[in-house]
Amino acid sequence: MPATPEKLQAWIESARTKARAGALGEADLDALAKIVSGKGVLRQRLLYLTANGMSTYALVIAAAPREPVRKVDPPQVSADPELPYRSVYDAILDGWRVISFPNQTAPLDDRELHILGYQFILEKLEAFDD
Repeated sequence: MPATPEKLQAWIESARTKARAGALGEADLDALAKIVSGKGVLRQRLLYLTANGMSTYALVIAAAPREPVRKVDPPQVSADPELPYRSVYDAILDGWRVISFPNQTAPLDDRELHILGYQFILEKLEAFDD
């Protein structure tokens, strides 16, 4: 992703201020190189969490992350005690945002109800170096 004029302008303004104070250094030039190269671009990470209830406080029983850095993202469903979060709420506290809540409509006839859990889809934007 090419550098945007806004990012470059913000860097220039910051560099001018630091230069006046005699504080412009190599780290600043590294930041400029990162902007120009397009590294550190924000990418969307997805996390599918299945809970045993519709509340964000319900216990997570399975997880399936979807990472943006792989060309092919095979399903990696985890249903073991080492789940990334105990609840959806815990994931929210760690910076994940819920983008899809479980479908709250179900048939009235419970003989037709086939819900094994309640799936939440969460996202987090993070910088990745390509």
